[in-house]
Amino acid sequence: LRGLTTTQIGGLSATDTNEFTATQIGALASTQLGALSATNLSALDATQVGGLTTTQVAGLSVTQIGGLSATDVEELSATQIGSLRSTQIAGLSTTVIGALTTTEIGALSSTQIAAITITQIDQLSTTNITAMTTTQIAGFTATQVQSMDAAQVEAYVLAS
Repeated sequence: LRGLTTTQIGGLSATDTNEFTATQIGALASTQLGALSATNLSALDATQVGGLTTTQVAGLSVTQIGGLSATDVEELSATQIGSLRSTQIAGLSTTVIGALTTTEIGALSSTQIAAITITQIDQLSTTNITAMTTTQIAGFTATQVQSMDAAQVEAYVLAS
């Protein structure tokens, strides 16, 4: 696969990319991975997603990340979630944010927490908020806290 150009990679169907092994996925250059569409990425199974390195995950475009479903993101490990850039966090759908597990939330840095949009805040469960560390809680901006509902604010106060 390393010999394929970005044009060739970009021309692959989801069925084609679904045939890659986790090792092959992990060996893709960042430019090759960047040529995959969100549809191609969504077609990858849990084993294939597990083959992505943290560098590859961090290199995905906001469009690629935004195209992932909650099921796709569930396939990412906590380490992979922790490697997401702030712009990628802001690009996640509200459905994805709402589906994050406490383990996945636990992998977020305070900088990543600060990147959660006001629209996404609505989807954070009180369970996820109370499971956050004090460092993570400190990452929330005043605007984010002001946009929380009463139950979320109570969870925020309990966690801090």
